[in-house]
Amino acid sequence: MKARVLIVDDSATVRADMRGVLSAAGFGTTLCESLGAARKALSESEFDLVILDMLLPDGEGVELLEELRRAPRTAHLPVLMLSTEAAVMQRLKGLSHGANDYVGKPYDSAYVVRRAHELTQVPEADGTPKLVSAGRRRRVMVVDGRIDFRHRAADALRKDGHDVIIAESGEDAMRLLEAQPVDCILLDLEMPGLEGPDWVRAVRSLPATAQVAVVGLTAGFDAKLISEALAVKVDAFCSKTEDIEVLRAQVRTELRRRAESEQSASGSGSLATPHLPHTHAVAPIAQVTHVAPAVSTAPAPSVGGAHGSLFDALVARCGLSPVIAPSTMTRACRKAGVEPQLLTPASLARALPSIRDMLHIFLDAQEAERRIQSIQALAEVPGAHSLGKTRGS
Repeated sequence: MKARVLIVDDSATVRADMRGVLSAAGFGTTLCESLGAARKALSESEFDLVILDMLLPDGEGVELLEELRRAPRTAHLPVLMLSTEAAVMQRLKGLSHGANDYVGKPYDSAYVVRRAHELTQVPEADGTPKLVSAGRRRRVMVVDGRIDFRHRAADALRKDGHDVIIAESGEDAMRLLEAQPVDCILLDLEMPGLEGPDWVRAVRSLPATAQVAVVGLTAGFDAKLISEALAVKVDAFCSKTEDIEVLRAQVRTELRRRAESEQSASGSGSLATPHLPHTHAVAPIAQVTHVAPAVSTAPAPSVGGAHGSLFDALVARCGLSPVIAPSTMTRACRKAGVEPQLLTPASLARALPSIRDMLHIFLDAQEAERRIQSIQALAEVPGAHSLGKTRGS
């Protein structure tokens, strides 16, 4: 029996194109142009995958995504979100609300088909099962301020079957990394408004990206810049003036080294250090920052459970996905000069503006303010941070 795909997009061109490529790949398709039409289709039929546009005439795709995740019948239905590559906030919102993956417009039809096979667990034409196929694909992020170079690099990398994420600024890239870890980052070290080495240092400080391969892009040879980049463990360098195929080969090399390292670690049963240039070695993966703090002389609110802390309560009340909530709240606290491991009601109050700004990135305005009010109670009312209460906030 054919796997059934529900395609929800207000563009007749996109719907027709999706139907063509997916039908040719052996999928059955149902087309909807709005949330209302999609709800009707979902009530009448069973589907194996939903391809959902973020912006529709009668609302946002996230609304339907939330409904799907709340209903037991569709809680685990794979959802692939569609939006423009520049819509970073929309992408983050979709991922934080339970989307399985995201595809940027203009999309690569071959990638959509491949991802549909993987998400529905239907083998591809050559019989390759899902897990093997998924294991071959790597996720590469391109961080560059020039749209022409971003798309040229992305087109080249997709030829090798990689999922390519595009970011036009260091800030956008960091937000995306919190929601969607990658295997390799191509970074323009000379981007205006971005201190390349400092940005890489921040990436290396996150547990999920401490070991990610980083290829630094430069317009020419700058000995000082390259020295600073090596100090923060940039793995390789490539000139933007080179043929794009050189960059493609460099990414293949770094990903091969990563794969060899993973195989070595798997075989030895311990974490292996990736094979990197002899000029530097990779530091051990940083420890997660949201563990319960050590006993302090400062009065610390008690939270139910052996691992309870005020930071745990903050994470529980923030309304973000468990995948990104700890790291996002850690960044918000530290941006306000507050150490999350030593969080007190007073320091939480100081961090509230930073936390509010961060929540507005991921949540709509009404939900963000509702969460802030709940978090504010932790800073004002003694004992209000019981984890038993926060789960239902």
